[in-house]
Amino acid sequence: MAGVLIISVVIALGLLAPLLGGDPARVDPANRLRPPSSEFLLGTDEMGRDLWTILLYGARTSIGIAGVCTLLAIILGYLAGVLSGYFPAVDAVVMRIMDGLMSFPNIILVMALIGVIGNGIGAVVFGLTVVLVPPMARVVRSATLAARELPMVESAVSLGARTRWILTKYVAPEAISVVIVQATMAFSMTVLSIAALSFLGIGLPPDVPSWGASLSSAQQYFNVAWWIGIFPGAAILVTVLGLILLGDGLRDVFDPRSSTVKAPVV
Repeated sequence: MAGVLIISVVIALGLLAPLLGGDPARVDPANRLRPPSSEFLLGTDEMGRDLWTILLYGARTSIGIAGVCTLLAIILGYLAGVLSGYFPAVDAVVMRIMDGLMSFPNIILVMALIGVIGNGIGAVVFGLTVVLVPPMARVVRSATLAARELPMVESAVSLGARTRWILTKYVAPEAISVVIVQATMAFSMTVLSIAALSFLGIGLPPDVPSWGASLSSAQQYFNVAWWIGIFPGAAILVTVLGLILLGDGLRDVFDPRSSTVKAPVV
């Protein structure tokens, strides 16, 4: 519930950014590096932009891109995992491709893909989706392999049921719980990856507010303007913490081994 509360607040702040903040592109050199005050709640950055507004729109950027990437990874990874787990011929091809993608560090692979495609939000979404699909496909494949050996599936096969019906009726639903848990982990990893890419100045355009870009700017001004780095870093920390708590809670809910049976009172 703590994870749900944290993520709900972050999403609400991102959606209400136009109402709660100002213009993220407004530059005011006369008010640059102002400390937190009643006029500027979290201070201003080196260009005089309101840091509160930057954080609000940064939440919209991080949650929006991470949500799209995670949704695409769920769809592609779910299909690849189910087909690979049920059809050995498909497994021999698809899983080798997934193993090849997972052999590269995620951030290096994303940077390489963005370098080939070019900067832009679309390139970032494509690169991050590519690195999210293999782990998703592997956990779904494992659940599918276990579901394929269930007595109800063997009975349906012996009765001559169609493969499509077996997949949709018995096999595919068995992998839903692992997909939900994996999705929260993928979401948190994507938020960190977006911050890392924007920190390095890769992928996102300069006019798109992001927490990582604010952290990058804070390197030069931390001695005189600590708030430029502290608040964006805290935003990343709180968001990822909320996603991890949410993922742990969902795993406890969907994992029957985590539930304990109370002894009867004699």
